[in-house]
Amino acid sequence: MIRKASFLLLILAGFLSAQPAGAFRVEFDYARFSYDDTSDYVEIYYSFSQGQFAPVKVEGVNTGQGVLDISIYDITKDSLILKREYGFKINFDDTANFDESKSLVGNIAYVLPVGNYRVTMLGYDSNLPERRDSVVAEMTVRPLPNDRFSVSDIQFASSIKKSEDETSLFYKNTYEVIPNPSGLFGEQLPVIYFYTEMYNLNKAVFSDVLKIEYLLLNSKNIPVYRRVKFIKRANSSIVEAGTINVHKTPTGTYTMVVSVSDTVKNLQAVISKKLFVYNKDVIDTVTENLSDFEFLASEFATMSDEEIAESYGISKYIASKAEIQQWEKLSEPEAKRNFLFTFWKSRDQVVETPDNEFKNEYWRRVKYANDHYATFQKKGWLTDRGRVYIMYGEPSEVERYPNQVDTKPHEIWTYNSLEGGVVFVFADLTSFSDYQLLHSTLRGELRDDNWRRKIQSL
Repeated sequence: MIRKASFLLLILAGFLSAQPAGAFRVEFDYARFSYDDTSDYVEIYYSFSQGQFAPVKVEGVNTGQGVLDISIYDITKDSLILKREYGFKINFDDTANFDESKSLVGNIAYVLPVGNYRVTMLGYDSNLPERRDSVVAEMTVRPLPNDRFSVSDIQFASSIKKSEDETSLFYKNTYEVIPNPSGLFGEQLPVIYFYTEMYNLNKAVFSDVLKIEYLLLNSKNIPVYRRVKFIKRANSSIVEAGTINVHKTPTGTYTMVVSVSDTVKNLQAVISKKLFVYNKDVIDTVTENLSDFEFLASEFATMSDEEIAESYGISKYIASKAEIQQWEKLSEPEAKRNFLFTFWKSRDQVVETPDNEFKNEYWRRVKYANDHYATFQKKGWLTDRGRVYIMYGEPSEVERYPNQVDTKPHEIWTYNSLEGGVVFVFADLTSFSDYQLLHSTLRGELRDDNWRRKIQSL
């Protein structure tokens, strides 16, 4: 049975509608809060951009229809413990409320006992079921210690305000907390709103006060924001809701850290969560001051225009939206060379070594793709198989069907380490050895559950 979902219509800064043409995307997030000694209260947050649904006539009204499907699998007990479907509709003719830049935002909560879980969240357009997006997350529900203080997960929000409306979908503990499942802030959402709960503050008392610290760390683990406060241990539990202004923070991935400490006994409870900031006009002074020597010594300093274009084309597979937008504004070759240098330097995961291991592995995959997947008209990195190999590496298993009687040549690649196991299906539809991607179960990739029809031989 499909249940009806409750949503809030909200403008989320246009972030969710800024997807590649034809892409369907659902944003998901979750947070765990204390419930009792054996269970957690788990909230799942989600949002859909209105503009990505295909309208159909329903009783004379242009209507978009979607489904949110949530499954929770108990890994320890090897059993599916919950599966729910929630349906919703969008009235495209309601000009007062319909806006492509608006998003439908909601949350659903479950009480889960202690254990290890795999949560699968799927959203799709009921009128075009092949338009879908999904995410798989593994989650551990642990009993919080009852003899000392602890802290819940962090929930990111687009708005938090005091409220007495207990009927609101987003009401909790005297606040209305509107989720931001994307964890994306910046130009049009310049303030990070966050919500946490702290428990058992009056247990194991060694000092009269506790230290609460909020940190925002950049990708190099350098603090760009820090705030410290001290609270008296009068209450057993408290809610901490706050804000961080990021309107002048450079584009990038950040980590928010919340810690509670008893400085006398050196006890600490810490929780962290990643988020993304996008401010296209804010200059990162750290990046701007990169060593001239490093750049001049790199392969990027002497690249021709053709080499620049190809290098960016290859790098684009793993570029963020912000980086793509930044590149599109560049016109001078020197600026593009600097961009490519910075692009790869920022992905050096082991800065203590002279080599950029991540870049070396990526370009090894590019060479492999060119050697094994090139066609008469394309270099290997431009083919679908080449792109998938470059982005995700060697598949766990490859099933090849080159000479079947009733089907066209095709391959099925399996990646056991991605999202609990995913597949990619490629087929040579033109008989020119150019295997096109027809279907994948990986989030964000092309999905077509009817791919078998396309490979049938006439």
